[in-house]
Amino acid sequence: MTAGGVAQPATFYYPSIPRSMAMIALSAVFVALGVWIVLSDDAPLVPLIAGVLCIPLGLGAGLVFVGRLIWRRPELVLSNDGLDHRQSGRFTWDEVAHARIFVQRTSALSKVRYVQLGLHDPEAYFARSSRRIRLLAKLNQKLGYGAVNLPESMLGASPEQVLTAMRHYRPTLIILP
Repeated sequence: MTAGGVAQPATFYYPSIPRSMAMIALSAVFVALGVWIVLSDDAPLVPLIAGVLCIPLGLGAGLVFVGRLIWRRPELVLSNDGLDHRQSGRFTWDEVAHARIFVQRTSALSKVRYVQLGLHDPEAYFARSSRRIRLLAKLNQKLGYGAVNLPESMLGASPEQVLTAMRHYRPTLIILP
């Protein structure tokens, strides 16, 4: 969409720094717990195996979030042409059928919110996606979720702000309740 014949500048959403820092701290706790279990003199076999697994998994997760803080690439870019998500890839506005905020309850005390995109032709998206993204998207659809889910935890903005910006670029975008 253009305003008065002039293209609008793109909107960039970067990963949330406080959330990334919290995930780094959680990863460090995970590693510390693993080291503590491994160094325990009387750890039974199953907790010992869990402790051994905690160390590389915690380190790996921590390194991913440290990398995201160091190399500040946008998580999501909205422009006149469409949107580009770091993990899901690029979509033109003509490919997006609708968008909505989806809330998933992960426990009695917590929930995860997503911006969920409905696509006109999900099979075309699957064909150009990596194998990992294709499998994840198809599994999501079988579980009743959308093919493309943009988690609030990584967007650095609320889903409402993202949908408002999407509407800014594509006024005819259908927003489902």
